[in-house]
Formats: sequence, C-alpha cells, structure tokens
Amino acid sequence: MLNTTQKFWEKSWVIHIEEYLNTTPRAGIFIQNYFKNVKSILEIAGGSCRDSRYLANYGFDATGSDFDENTLEYLQTERFPNDKLKYSKEDAFSLTFNDNSFDLVFHNGFFIYFDNQKIINMLKEQARVSKKFIVVFIHNINNKQLIKIFDEKAKEDDLYKIRFFDENELSLIIKKSGIDYKNIKIMKFGGKSDAFYNKKLKNIIPNILYTFRKYLIPKLYQFQKWDNTERICCIIELNK
Repeated sequence: MLNTTQKFWEKSWVIHIEEYLNTTPRAGIFIQNYFKNVKSILEIAGGSCRDSRYLANYGFDATGSDFDENTLEYLQTERFPNDKLKYSKEDAFSLTFNDNSFDLVFHNGFFIYFDNQKIINMLKEQARVSKKFIVVFIHNINNKQLIKIFDEKAKEDDLYKIRFFDENELSLIIKKSGIDYKNIKIMKFGGKSDAFYNKKLKNIIPNILYTFRKYLIPKLYQFQKWDNTERICCIIELNK
C-alpha cells in the first residue's frame, strides 16, 4: 500500500490543504443530520479537519486529530486562531484518549491506504475510545468512473493511489476485527446529489429549498445507484 509516513503527509497537506478547506464538509453534514443523540465527536486522520470543524461550529463537542503536527499547528494558529474545534496530535493505531471518551468516532477515507490487518487494528482502537458509534466513509469500488479519475491523478500524485471497497468486503473486515457491535449499517454517500451544494443554485431554486438542501442531500444519496455513488458510509453501532 501507499507509504503513509509522516513525511509523506506533511508534504501532501502543504499541497492540498487549501483545496480540502474549500470543499463542502459533506461528512460533517451527514453526521449532523443522521445522529440526534450524539454530543462528543472525534475525527481521526482529519488533515484539514474540515468536517469536525463544521460540527464544532454547530454545537458539537468535537475534536479534530491527525498525526501531522505541522498541519494542526497551521490550522490552529494561522487559519483558525479562534476555532471552536479542539485539536489533538494522534496516532490512529495508538490513541491517547481514555476508553469510551467519545460518543462517536469517524474518519473520511483513511482506510483506503491500508491492508486488512492494519484496518482491523485501527477499528479496535476506535472501538476502545468510542461509547456508541464508529462511522467510516470510504471510496466505492462500484463507481468505475471514480476509479478511472483516481488512476489518472495517481500518475502525478501518490495521494490518489488508494484502495477501493465494496460493502461486503468492508462488512467482512469489521466482523473479522472482533469488535463488539450491535449492528452494521451501510449507506450511500457522495455523488450526483452533491450538485445541490452548488452556491449558484441560490439564484435558481426557491429560498426555502436552498436553505434546507443540506438536510435533503444526505437523503437523496440513498436514491442513487451504487455505480453513481462516490463512497460507502458504514455506521457501526457498538454494543456498550
């Protein structure tokens, strides 16, 4: 798999961080809409921490973590000096938090750079620090157009050398991990419905529809075909 050393990520975030910061916090919006009884949230391998920042700004007790200290320092001191988000430098395989520290632990992508055993190790650590939920967003192998785009980009940028998953493979890895869970729910995430996030729509569609579109888009994802869907959203409800 990809060389995911700290040096690699330091270099990658210097190149990509502003691009990520300017992208809609879709995972944060999804979590905000889906989970009604969650207060404390940890984002793992957050990088730009775009999604956990969104959640912090909407009243969640959110922590954004990454193992690249330079990126976190840049966000905290230069880009968002008055941030409501808490930051923590963390190794996803050995988190510094106590058991059951958060209602929900999530990451966007991340598994896409690792083999099954490392994913299992991370799942165990995420289950340790979470009271209720683990949420995983990963790239969908059924979307052939997406794979083609990443293959082209990977020729010039190692960031796009990733692994794609289908729902059955992901479910099997979770079951093999041995974490104690009540259920696993697979949902569609990202795709053509994201077009409704376009700010230009404000001049085209009714104001009420524009205002509430972020509540509608996560629901619209579920009506897409899998081959038009960007990612798999896996919600693991823990047995605690």
